[in-house]
Amino acid sequence: MDKKSTYLIAGIILIAIAVFIGISFQKSTMDTLPPPTTEQTASTTAWENTPAESAPAVSQKTVVTAKHAYRNGVHTIAGEVPLPTPCHLLTSEAIVSPDKKQVLLQLHSSVKEGEMCAQVITNARFKVTAKALEKATIIATLNGQQVTLNLIEAGASEDLDAFDLYIKG
Repeated sequence: MDKKSTYLIAGIILIAIAVFIGISFQKSTMDTLPPPTTEQTASTTAWENTPAESAPAVSQKTVVTAKHAYRNGVHTIAGEVPLPTPCHLLTSEAIVSPDKKQVLLQLHSSVKEGEMCAQVITNARFKVTAKALEKATIIATLNGQQVTLNLIEAGASEDLDAFDLYIKG
């Protein structure tokens, strides 16, 4: 054999050894990685209240804006709550204390199961009525967590069945 073919064979062997070492190194690195998780978590409205991992822990509170009217001994509260997807459903209920001095507005979101849903913030409307004193304190919760209730007094001729919230921000 001449020198040229000896160098060619030696070069091919060195390339094969380098490829083998590279594949072995890559396989050993992949063996140390944790296996991928297959957990599925349900979305809740906590997504809008949770600060980013890198942000300092700051207490944030959800603000629910609603229109309020008091007519003939009945409080009517109508508003909107932003939910993470159109597949989220909102239920609402007003609970009046026995002395009629306090009204608790309970809002609860749940997710429709088994549907494909875009991750698009969607406003869900609610309307509740409660027979209570005119000066009753009104507080609200969303999924059991107290929220800040921003009430806007409705005009005398305003219909809360067809309300519009125009909030300048």
